[in-house]
Amino acid sequence: MTSSPTDSTERIDPIRLVCLVALVASHGLVRLAERYLPEFLSALGYGPIVVGSLVTLGMGVAVVASDRSDNVSNDMATTLETTATVVLSTALAAVGLFAWAGSPTLDTLLGTPLSALGWLATGVVLLQAWYVGGPGRHLWPIDTRATAQTSGLSSAPADESDGGDRSARRTATIDRRTRTVVGALGVAAAAVFATAAVASADTVGAGFALIAATGAAVALVGAVALGTVRDRSPLLGDRLRSGGGTNDERTNDGGANDASLDADSSLTAFRDAVSRVPDRRRWAVIGDALVRVATAGIAPFLILLVVEYRAIALSVGGLSLAPAAVFGLFVLTEAGGAVFGAIGAPALIDHLDRRALLAAGLAGISLLPMAIIAAPPQAGVVAGLFGLLGCRTAIEPLRPTVGTSTRASPVPGSRLPEEIRTAVRIAIVPAPLVGGILYAIDPLVAFTAATTVGLLGVRELGRAFTFGRHR
Repeated sequence: MTSSPTDSTERIDPIRLVCLVALVASHGLVRLAERYLPEFLSALGYGPIVVGSLVTLGMGVAVVASDRSDNVSNDMATTLETTATVVLSTALAAVGLFAWAGSPTLDTLLGTPLSALGWLATGVVLLQAWYVGGPGRHLWPIDTRATAQTSGLSSAPADESDGGDRSARRTATIDRRTRTVVGALGVAAAAVFATAAVASADTVGAGFALIAATGAAVALVGAVALGTVRDRSPLLGDRLRSGGGTNDERTNDGGANDASLDADSSLTAFRDAVSRVPDRRRWAVIGDALVRVATAGIAPFLILLVVEYRAIALSVGGLSLAPAAVFGLFVLTEAGGAVFGAIGAPALIDHLDRRALLAAGLAGISLLPMAIIAAPPQAGVVAGLFGLLGCRTAIEPLRPTVGTSTRASPVPGSRLPEEIRTAVRIAIVPAPLVGGILYAIDPLVAFTAATTVGLLGVRELGRAFTFGRHR
C-alpha cells in the first residue's frame, strides 16, 4: 500500500505532463512545417526541383543516421545515454525549426554566407534527428519517410506459446493504435493552428514562420522537460527505444551490419539475401516498394497541387479561406483517416481476406494521386480523398516492407533480411527529386507517373498472390 502514493504522484507529475504535451505538439508542428515547406519555398522563388532535392537530402540523411543507430544494440546504451540522445534529438529539431522560421533573415542577423536556401537545408538535416533518435519517431506510422519503421503486430517472438503469442500481439496492436491516435491528434491540433496561422497572416511566408517558430519553442520546452525525467516509458504507455526496432529486427544471418564490410562484400551480402527470399515473397516486396516509391515521390507536392495547380479555396458564410489555409484542413482530415484506419485495422485484418485487403489498399494509394488531379476543385471532395489517404494506416501491418510480423503477412515466409529492408529504404531516397523534376515539367506528368509506378507495384503483388495459389 505504501507504493500507491508514489504511483499516484508519478501519474500526475506535472513534468511528465509537460513532456507528453510537448511531445505531441512538437510532433504535429514538425509534420505540418514539413508539409508547408514546399509552398514556402515557392513563395521564396524556388521551384519543385529544389523542393524534391531538399526532401531527398533529408531522406538520405535519415537513412544513414538510422542505419548507424540500428548497428548499436540497445543493451549497450545506458539509461543516461538513451535520455541524452532523446534530449539532444529534440533540441536539434528545435534548432532546425528555428532555422526554417528565420531562413530569409538569418544571413542579415548573423552575417553568414548561407542563403535562405542554405538555412532551409540546414534545418532539413537537423530535423532528421527528431525521426531517428527523438521521442516522436513511433508516432504517425505512415510510410512517407525512408527511415526504419516497426509494425505494431511485430512484437511477438516466434518461440512463444500460442496463448502468449496472441496476448503479445494484442498488446502490441493496442500500443500501435495508441501511438497512431496520439500522433494523429498532434497533427490534427497542429493542422488547426496552421490553418489559423496561414489564414491570419498576410503572406504564406509569415504563416510558415509562425508555425515553425511555435514548433521550435514547444520542442525546446520538451527538451528541457525530457532532460529532467529519468524514466520516459510511461509517456505513451510503452517502451520508447532509441533504436529503429527490436534487436532481432536489426540482426541478420549474413552479418551485413558489420562496419568492416566494404562495398563489394555489402553487395554480395545483398545478393545472398535476395537469393534466400522465395520468389513470391520477393515479388510482394518489390510491389510494395514500388508503391512506397510512388507515394514518397509525390507526397511533397500535394500542397503545391492544392495551392497553385488547383487553387482550391473555401468559403463558409462570411469566412473565406485561401488555398494555403485550406490545405491545413486537408491535413486535418488525413489525420482523422489515420485514426480511423489504426482503430479499424485489427478488425479488418481479422475479418477480411488479407491478400484482398492489402491489394485493395495499395491500389487505392496508387490511384489517389490521379484522383486528386481528376476530382472537381471542391474542398469537400478533395478533403475526402485526403481522408482516404490517411486510412492507409489500416494496411501498414500487412505491407511486406513495413510490417515485420510473419504471421500477419498475407505472403508468409521467414523474416525479411535486413539487407533487403535497407535496400528498400535507400531506393526511396531519390523519389522526391525525381518527382520534383517531373512536376517541373508538368504536375499532370508527375502524378500520372506516380500512379503508374504504384499500379506496377500492385501488379507485382498480384503476381505473388497468383503464384501462391498455383503452388
